[in-house]
Amino acid sequence: MSEMLLLWLSACFPCDDDALLGNDGVCYPIPQDSGQPDLVDADGDGFLRWDLAQDASQADCDDSDPTVTPQTERLVPAGAFERGSEAGLMDTTPVKSIQLSAFCVDRFERTNLQYIAVLEESVAAGRPNESADGAKLYDFEDVDDEVPEGIAWVDDGPVLVDGLEDHPVVEVYWESAHAYCQWAGLSLPTEAQWEKAARGTDGRTYPWGEAAPSCDLASVRPEMDGEPCWDHTLPVGSFPDGVSPYGALDMAGNIAEWVSDWYDPDYYGQAPEADPPGPSAPIETRERITRGGNFPSGAPAASTFSRYREAEDATSNGVGFRRSEERRVGKECRSRW
Repeated sequence: MSEMLLLWLSACFPCDDDALLGNDGVCYPIPQDSGQPDLVDADGDGFLRWDLAQDASQADCDDSDPTVTPQTERLVPAGAFERGSEAGLMDTTPVKSIQLSAFCVDRFERTNLQYIAVLEESVAAGRPNESADGAKLYDFEDVDDEVPEGIAWVDDGPVLVDGLEDHPVVEVYWESAHAYCQWAGLSLPTEAQWEKAARGTDGRTYPWGEAAPSCDLASVRPEMDGEPCWDHTLPVGSFPDGVSPYGALDMAGNIAEWVSDWYDPDYYGQAPEADPPGPSAPIETRERITRGGNFPSGAPAASTFSRYREAEDATSNGVGFRRSEERRVGKECRSRW
């Protein structure tokens, strides 16, 4: 056996058959019935740590928390995907191959039941409806439409509206979505992360593929001159057939989602081709980006590459968010699993 081949084998297959290589470069023994802590399923939820799972759909994004499983968060493995489109929509060119580090993303948008916790904490801390940084957390004053919001302010605190507990939270500012993610130790996805989570690596037009949007796949307006499927939000996860390649749901329709990026029409042409963080500063209009379209939107807004600009201080009964967290993969050779 040649010296070069030996070097390659030792680099790419450094562990014995009874061990797995962690992203820290350490070979961890595959636990037997030894009564010792499980180093690849530390929280005992039945799912392998994200960097050791052979199947990304079964990866545990947080192996210290048994409430985090593939049912709540999905791993998007490191690698390239095609960003953008020549379809003629706003600022979606040039089309480029973008390389992203591994990251995890919420399988569902944040719900009213989940979001009210940060509002309740703000009351307990003596700063009702404000984050620790002074950002307003929820727009309780937007009552100029017939679409019901899922959280109301009654007397001295927030109250869930019956029947809307598992609907996606709306009427949140970009700053409040950002504050919630920080409160949870996570972040809003970058625009590039959001697109890869929705689109996968095959350049598909919609999260589910190429079929035109219908009321079986998403809550949208299938025909531009027709009626929307529904005139209000629906519970998260209502469209299992509209799932993305990585298992994320509701990435088209129902509500649009804030991402972390500032809006800049020229950014696609200037962005780095690896882990683009978004523009470092806003342009004069100080707008952010939303993705995915919402229940009144037509089919173009539901595409995986559509970009919509929103004023940074705007709220809407059709805009919410989901969270993400980058996961750094230590060694490329681990792809043998």
